[in-house]
Amino acid sequence: MVVLSRLQKRKGKNDGFFRCTLILLMGVAGLLSITTLFLSWLAIQRDDRRKARAGADALLPDPPNKGPHLRDRRGEKDVEGVQEVVASKNAPEKIAPEKGKKDVVEGSPDAETNSPPERGKSSGPGKSIVRLGPIPPGPAGADKSPRNSELYQPEQKGKRLLTYRRFGGRLNNQLFQFITSLQHAKVLKRTFVVPNEVRDVDWTGMFDVGFGIWDLDSLNAAYDIDWTTGLDPSFVNEMPPECLLKPQDSKALLKGGPKLWEDWDKMCPDVIDINGATGLLFCEQQHQFCGDYEAQMEAYRVYEHIKLAPSLFQNIPSKRPEFKDQGYDEMAIHARRAGEGGYDWELCVNGNSKTCRGHVSGPHQHEYCNVRTMKGNCAIWLDIDYQIKSKSFLKRRQDQYKFVLASDGTHDWHIDFKGQFIAANNKDWLLALERRVREDLDGDLSSMAVSALAQEKLKGQKDISRIVGNLDSITATLLDLFSLVDSKYLVGAYYSTLSLNACFFRGMDRIYDSNMCWMLMHPTSKYAVLPPTDESTNINTNRKDDDILPAALMSDVEHAFVRSDDGNFMAIDRYLIRYPRKDVIGVVGDGLVPITIEVDGSGKETVRADFSCSYGDQHSPATVILMKGDQSYNEHYYVRGEKLKTPFSANGDRFRTMVILCEQLLYDRRLARHPPLVLHAPDGKFSLTIGSTFQRPNGDVFRGKGKDKPAENEITLVHCLNPVYGLTDPRWIIEYLEYHRAIGVSHVHIYNVNMHSPDVQSALQAFRDDGFITRHDWSDKASRGYTTHKTYEHAKWTAQTDCAMRSRGIFDYALFSDIDEVAVSRNASISGYSEGHLAAALKMCEEAKNKKGKIACSFNSNTVSSIYTKLNEEEELALKDKLLLERYNGVEAKPHCPSNCKCMGNRCSIISRKYHSGRQKYIANVKDLTVPPRPMWTHALARDYDEMDKIMEQLPDEVMHVRHYQGHWYKNGNLLDKMEEKKAPLPAMLMDTVRSAISRSQDKQRKFTKRTIYARAKDAAKSNGIEWIEPVERPAQYH
Repeated sequence: MVVLSRLQKRKGKNDGFFRCTLILLMGVAGLLSITTLFLSWLAIQRDDRRKARAGADALLPDPPNKGPHLRDRRGEKDVEGVQEVVASKNAPEKIAPEKGKKDVVEGSPDAETNSPPERGKSSGPGKSIVRLGPIPPGPAGADKSPRNSELYQPEQKGKRLLTYRRFGGRLNNQLFQFITSLQHAKVLKRTFVVPNEVRDVDWTGMFDVGFGIWDLDSLNAAYDIDWTTGLDPSFVNEMPPECLLKPQDSKALLKGGPKLWEDWDKMCPDVIDINGATGLLFCEQQHQFCGDYEAQMEAYRVYEHIKLAPSLFQNIPSKRPEFKDQGYDEMAIHARRAGEGGYDWELCVNGNSKTCRGHVSGPHQHEYCNVRTMKGNCAIWLDIDYQIKSKSFLKRRQDQYKFVLASDGTHDWHIDFKGQFIAANNKDWLLALERRVREDLDGDLSSMAVSALAQEKLKGQKDISRIVGNLDSITATLLDLFSLVDSKYLVGAYYSTLSLNACFFRGMDRIYDSNMCWMLMHPTSKYAVLPPTDESTNINTNRKDDDILPAALMSDVEHAFVRSDDGNFMAIDRYLIRYPRKDVIGVVGDGLVPITIEVDGSGKETVRADFSCSYGDQHSPATVILMKGDQSYNEHYYVRGEKLKTPFSANGDRFRTMVILCEQLLYDRRLARHPPLVLHAPDGKFSLTIGSTFQRPNGDVFRGKGKDKPAENEITLVHCLNPVYGLTDPRWIIEYLEYHRAIGVSHVHIYNVNMHSPDVQSALQAFRDDGFITRHDWSDKASRGYTTHKTYEHAKWTAQTDCAMRSRGIFDYALFSDIDEVAVSRNASISGYSEGHLAAALKMCEEAKNKKGKIACSFNSNTVSSIYTKLNEEEELALKDKLLLERYNGVEAKPHCPSNCKCMGNRCSIISRKYHSGRQKYIANVKDLTVPPRPMWTHALARDYDEMDKIMEQLPDEVMHVRHYQGHWYKNGNLLDKMEEKKAPLPAMLMDTVRSAISRSQDKQRKFTKRTIYARAKDAAKSNGIEWIEPVERPAQYH
């Protein structure tokens, strides 16, 4: 009982303690509730005030007829009657997702993980995966934390401006820079000051609203933009140096978050310049905006407010009444490639790969970033089916496609897709603008010019002729851009800001209705969300990155190969031909054109072109340069080869290869795209239009490894290798190229007629990777049958002439020879060069030019007759580890007439080996720009030997000759057992150099590609000799 009494007393004390504690806690909770309600009421009042101020700001009108600028921030004063906007406009808006809308990418991972996201889910093209309304919540797990826009509440001190420096990119680069900078200004809650447009490349037309290019009302209503301050040069000149961000600071700015932004506010309360003069501001990956999810979405939203003026927008093809409901809006293609020029294969393919591999996670890169996709995207017309990645838009036949084309003019799409596409045309808009300026402004252009560029162009002008080129380029590009945006499916160029901008303009709703937009737009994840598998096609399932390419994609240069309307003339390309003071627009071609051949009293012939050249609004008479022969122009041009059913040059000295000069046309380097070159006769019977890129000499051929770059004062030599037909065994081409590199050749142009085996293609790619060769597509398909029609000679002459044009002014000399001819020098008298090097020949040729005015040097061809000797097993075993070049050491002791010489005396006591008589080849000076261009013949510059004796030097055999690995005249004449043969092995040191180059050279991935290909071919070879020769049994003295 005593124990029970004590327990009851203790229980009573505890109950009292608990009651007191409970009452105290209830009081604290009540106080907290009252405090919370009070704070909530204050927040509501604050938001209401902000909304009221924001609403008032939105009602402020733009300055009437004075462009898009809102105010001058230099003194925070009124501009053109617009009242000062209060600083509170920078206050953040409360953003919530729109009701009933999906706002997160399905299957997106946490933003902090590196795991690849799941594929998107879609019921077909055009179905929404992501909607871009008000900024939706961020990645999963991140929506519980406050956003940076909520955390960052800067003090309203200073002018709070943000601007940037323009760099040299054209319109789409300028547009991306503008949007990136506006994104930064929005996130940092500063006024965006647009920098002036001073240079041609700066000009967007945004300042100069009088031209009617843009509709910026929505943009100005949505953002705090100052279009006035940046026009004053002092704004840039007085920029505090500490507020001009370095590239690394610019990239880190948005990622740094509110704490970093506050630090910059303290250092630069008036203005921050995020620079940009060094290039576009990409952050995590190529073509990706900076910042976190919220910041990237701000950039996406800017695109919603940028619009074309209605008068310009109505010129995109889908808005034109003549194209309505014809199916062209089903697909749009952006084609970009400029052959061997500034935007070459390597730049395009490497840029595509860099973009793709940056956005696609590692496990899926072989599916979407494979070689065929990346390379084919640089020449979409060659592999259009494979570039379409959606089953819904893939056609059974190529002729079923209809599309809108946005092309940079480097390829003539009419060749393969005539009648299947349309392109935007700005001509009506330009004519309407010129008419409005003429009628409404009456020659007073002062109201149209706001930017520095426009003011400079229009100063003192009565019309817009000085700026019409800029207007043409800008509006043509914009119509292309919005044509891509308007289509149902977009085939874009991965490494292009035009395609990039098109994706962002199309928006998140349509990312999977494109081959690439889904890849670039993934603000919720580190890597792109892969397209739905049920809708995808042409995805590479082979994990090997070296998937087999279509033959057409194995070249570096695509030629125009345009036929005249009558089919009798083939233009190989249009060129910028270098002269001492200017570049001349010209054409290399073959066939019949309207000319008149006139003969004066002394018998001298002249050729007059009965057609002219046009290039945009320019016109010029044409000058025709024909190949000279030993007979009259009339004989070689009209009479010779008359029985052949071809309009082109042919064996038997029919010379129709020509160079056409359009000397009064002026090439405008400022144009983003160039009008076609048109050749036409007054009677309309002859007409030809070339829309492909201008070919020109390219110094980038020296961009290879250091050992390939010419030393100072070294005489450089390019090899113009005549058209090569389909090779299957790669050993010869590997040895051939390494050999010629070893003897002093700096670069080789290879004209591939029929495509080679995969191993040969891989070998050529290895040489291309180190910059030693340029591959030309000279195939039957690419040339529309020209290169394989009737005779080989015409394809050779146009190839040689094309190569000479490309090398003009870049190299000192060009070597012209065939794949079965190896250049040889027995003279090693020049110090510093190994035996067999061509330095002595080049020096002799250079001396002949300087002392005698010679512009080329010819040399003999000596037949390697041992190629026909069938070796026994013992001999084959002895040669097992030898090169093909080491296998054949027997050479004709003397030439065989008339195959390799010409008899001049009784019983050939005197012979001549000049030019075609000795199957000679030659090297020609291509550095001297005072030497006029001309068509190039096989055995000399021309068939006119009287002229050749004056301008060509003969080199002795010990200085230079070619070893000819052909001799069918011996075999067909049953002379192989009777001829005199001598041993003449190539220098052993030179052979060691070739062998070492094959075994030790590495590709970009540090793999021994050439060695692997060579060894594999050697093991698989059915014959140990060269593939185009069938050996025969010969007497012992030939073994």
